[in-house]
Amino acid sequence: MENEKKYILIRRQKIVSFDTENCYLNFSICPNDDKVKTPPIEKALKLKKELYSDLFKKHYKHIVVLTSAGTSLDNGDEATRGKTREGLWAFCEAEINAFEKTIHDLNQKEFYKSKNIEELLSYIILFKKVNMQVEDDDFNQMIKSLEQKIAEACKLTLDSKAPHKAFLNKITARKPSDSRVQLFTTNYDTLFEQAANKAGFVVIDGFSFTQPREFSGRYFDFDIVNRETTRLKQEDSFIKKVFHLLKLHGSLNWEKSDNRIIQKDKPEKPLIIYPASEKYESSYEQPYFEMMSRFQQSMRNDNVLLIVIGFGFQDKHIQNVIIEAVEQNPSFQLVIVNYNNTGTIDMQLLAPFFDNNEDLETLEMLYDENESKEIFSKTIKQNVTILFDTFGQFTDNYPDNQTYSENREYENESVQS
Repeated sequence: MENEKKYILIRRQKIVSFDTENCYLNFSICPNDDKVKTPPIEKALKLKKELYSDLFKKHYKHIVVLTSAGTSLDNGDEATRGKTREGLWAFCEAEINAFEKTIHDLNQKEFYKSKNIEELLSYIILFKKVNMQVEDDDFNQMIKSLEQKIAEACKLTLDSKAPHKAFLNKITARKPSDSRVQLFTTNYDTLFEQAANKAGFVVIDGFSFTQPREFSGRYFDFDIVNRETTRLKQEDSFIKKVFHLLKLHGSLNWEKSDNRIIQKDKPEKPLIIYPASEKYESSYEQPYFEMMSRFQQSMRNDNVLLIVIGFGFQDKHIQNVIIEAVEQNPSFQLVIVNYNNTGTIDMQLLAPFFDNNEDLETLEMLYDENESKEIFSKTIKQNVTILFDTFGQFTDNYPDNQTYSENREYENESVQS
């Protein structure tokens, strides 16, 4: 519909939307406060940006970030960015179609028609278990070729226009004595590592500082202090530009060798959880179990802010941990940065974070100024905020904390959005 309302901010007591004619705050038309009529979209974006300052300039004892494929999609232009589900399917099409030799009705399956590569891999693994009494070398090679192509699609080089570096500088601009920012990601790529290197960060990622870098969960308990300053002040002087990076589904530069997990530039078989139903079982193995345990623990801390960017909430084991925190941790704050091709927040995808089954259009019809508080209490959960933004737009809008920023270089880095 041409004049369909677009929702770009949803939180308790503040819902911002617009159409071609008006901007709406809490379902009411926003009046024009200037002589020149401001376009509805600009007025809505201004209201949304005001929230950034209110929300992100508050002090949080713990800041946790969860990122997924959506952040890789903001890595420059089409040639350098990560792939959408449809894009990944197209990239792997030859390897996928090779299975038709064995699975003759493959192209009739619903997951084939919808280009769902996770359901495809799950079906292939199940097909192998049910139909093959002995190892089929050709079939195994087809699986291996598909997995290698998926890994190849995730080999990304950080683009100069990517927001990753600016994001790290902004999100870590806090007192060094505060807890380190924890950045969890389901991505296999190394874009955040590349950004950290360019911006001069020290990354605590669970691997040793010796060569070869070997994984052990105890390294997440290490930190870095300035010993000279510590002696003078008689207290720990934590250095700036340090954050924790935890890769929930593995990484393209991890490899398992002789029961050791090490980092390697070009491993022959990267240690990653491929998108299939078996990933839930794999998450109980090391090093994934260590990462997931720390994610769960971080959600139980006091005064914690979780920012979720580009995550589709398809991984139920991760989604359930977040929902538990929303419902059980009274000092927990959740911000979901949601972006999709519809131009509006995907409320169906994010249904678990609403208090009832009614969509906002239905609530709008029920809206009455005298009952507004009652109506809003039936929408989004108390400690949840949903923003419609790309990763780049979110980074641009995220307020600078100049008190604790050591490096202002990123201020001049304009992110294309």
